[in-house]
Amino acid sequence: MKMLTLIGGMLLAAALSGNEIAARQDFFRKITEKPALAQSFLQDKDPEIRRYALYVLLKKYPEQAQKFIVQAINDPNEQVRLTAIAALAKNPGLHQQSAQLLKKAARADKSVQVRRIAVAATWPFHREIKLLRNDPTWDYEVKVIKTLPLEKLPWVFTADPLQEGHLKGFHKTDFDTSGWSPIKMGSWEQQGFPDYDGTAWYQIKFVMPEKMDCNAVEIAFDAVDESAWIWLNGIYLGCHDIGPEGWNKSFAVDCSKEIRWGKENILTIRVHDEAFAGGIYKPLRVEILK
Repeated sequence: MKMLTLIGGMLLAAALSGNEIAARQDFFRKITEKPALAQSFLQDKDPEIRRYALYVLLKKYPEQAQKFIVQAINDPNEQVRLTAIAALAKNPGLHQQSAQLLKKAARADKSVQVRRIAVAATWPFHREIKLLRNDPTWDYEVKVIKTLPLEKLPWVFTADPLQEGHLKGFHKTDFDTSGWSPIKMGSWEQQGFPDYDGTAWYQIKFVMPEKMDCNAVEIAFDAVDESAWIWLNGIYLGCHDIGPEGWNKSFAVDCSKEIRWGKENILTIRVHDEAFAGGIYKPLRVEILK
């Protein structure tokens, strides 16, 4: 309680002065006693006061969190919306329609940070990337004994503006991609999708050689602009998602168990780009490691 009062005083002091500060500080002390009064502060002209009021309301009155979040999640201030979406993502049970609220924020919120939190909260696939070269128990030199370049093979592509491809099964091996567009390595803006920022999907089919004596198989990417989620033969391998700064970073995912030796393989990649050029614009390959 003392900490909340102190924080409230600091926020008020930054925005107000004189007697008004004292009066509003006194009002804030009553927030923990009168939720109706506290809720009125969600409409205050000062965004810091709105954010602090939301924090207090969610902490003190979790049973009424539904109405507080509904109001704050549409606030014009990014920090207020971040507080609301973070609370909802941490505990989706706070709101009976949490999935719809998170989905809407993931697709349409103006803030990149809000969208990222919402997407992460609704993302159903999880897998930690473990590479042989990073394994502390592997005390041997790792060598690439064979590579299979993939970027020049015939890719197909589709935009996913509603970010629903993973719900529709775009990553599944039996999904019909006959309506997708052909595409090559490079930005999608230059290949028939000008000015498109958002989520899109790529797919390619390739044949592996007969099984080789090796210790691991990985798919290595020189760069994807800007985030990527990868499936092989319908199985989720992991993601490269560090935000906009990841647009020019190399990365790899392990597929030692998922690869089909001597058979056709289906590689599906979900790409998300926030601004400017987007897509798989640098080479990628299968690497067989020994």
